[in-house]
This record gives sequence, structure tokens and C-alpha cells, in this order.
Amino acid sequence: MSKSLTPDVLDEVSEVLFFHGLPRHDLEELLQSAVLIEEAKGSLLFSQGDKADRFYIILSGRVKLFTANEEGEESIVEVYNAPNSFAEAAMFASARFPVNCETVLPSRLVRIEGAPFLKNLKANPNISKSILMKLATRYRDLQGEIIQLKTQSPAQRLGTLFLSLIEDSEGGAVELPYDKHLIAARVGMKPESLSRALTRLRDLGVDCQKSTLHVADVEKLRAFCQA
Repeated sequence: MSKSLTPDVLDEVSEVLFFHGLPRHDLEELLQSAVLIEEAKGSLLFSQGDKADRFYIILSGRVKLFTANEEGEESIVEVYNAPNSFAEAAMFASARFPVNCETVLPSRLVRIEGAPFLKNLKANPNISKSILMKLATRYRDLQGEIIQLKTQSPAQRLGTLFLSLIEDSEGGAVELPYDKHLIAARVGMKPESLSRALTRLRDLGVDCQKSTLHVADVEKLRAFCQA
């Protein structure tokens, strides 16, 4: 079931990086055909090879982007928590979705159809410039992640993720936002490699029990990840 966007929902959307800083009038113009949808856990939003004629904003919940082989084995490409936008690059390229997308938790999302969105962008060059700058920022972030994957050890990549979670919580303990299977995928390693990396980090005072992460010495972990 889909619903039109209310002022409260537009307030939530305005906090997403992709739209942050846009004047309210411009935001309303861009999203005049967008709708709010609510999806149960395990809902497939799009499949690999589908026409990329839309993109999404996740307001609550979690989604995963993944590929699957003929045996059904999944390779997770990315995990998105709220608030965030995703699939806009494929939409801008007028291409096909290169991956599948499924909700990991019950989720509230805004679905934005590509054709009216792009039409509004063409009619508003100033908005187009702002959107392009935000896409460039995301591209630089992705470059940084690729460099990290190539230069850091598995334990360093995992430690870097843990540091970001701890710093966001402003404390030494935090509830993990997703299970260890998704954590392994997020940092580009196999589940068995995750166990070895956790053992290495335990020597640095990192305790990860079930869904709770505790870091005894944040600076020690940071030094290890930057070595």
C-alpha cells in the first residue's frame, strides 16, 4: 500500500544526504510524484536485471543489496540503514539494476519514480547542480571504501567498522545494527574470516557478544586500524 508524502515525511526526507540543504519548495517539486510505502521483512524491492526506473529513500528499517548464483548462494554488496537513499546511480544511468534489493527488517521507504524526477531536475538547473555534488560525494566515499578493502587486513576493516559504530554512539558500548552475517558482508569477508578477525580484535579489548559490542580502549583500536 502506498501513500502520498505528508509534511512530516518530507521533514524526514530532508535529513537524507541526497536531499539535505534543498529549499522546501524545491524538495516538494522533486518529490511531487513520490509515495510512501511500508514493506515487511523479506520484501523484494527489485531484482537484478529489472529496469532501473526508480530509486528509494529508507526512512526506517534496513535493506540489503545482493547478488545470487544459480545455487541460491548470496553475496551481499551493501547494507543500508535509515536514513539513506539508494539505487539512484542506476536510475540516473537509465540502466538495469545490477543487483537485487530486499528488506532485512520491516521498513518504511519513499519510492521515487525516475521519469518525473528527472523531468523536474532538467527544469531546475540549480537543483541539478546540488544533486550532482551529492553524487560526487558518494562516489568519493565509495572510492575510500575500495581503497580500505584493498589495503587493510580483515581485522583492520572490521575494527574500522566497529570504530564508526562506537563513535556514532558516543560511548564504549553499542548494540550492533545488524547480525554477524551482514557484518561480514559489509566489510568484505567470509563468515569464517570474521571469526578470526574477532579473535584478533579481542586481544585489543574488543568484546563482541551476540548483538552487543564493547570497546575497552577506543584509541588502541584506532591505532591498530590506522597502522
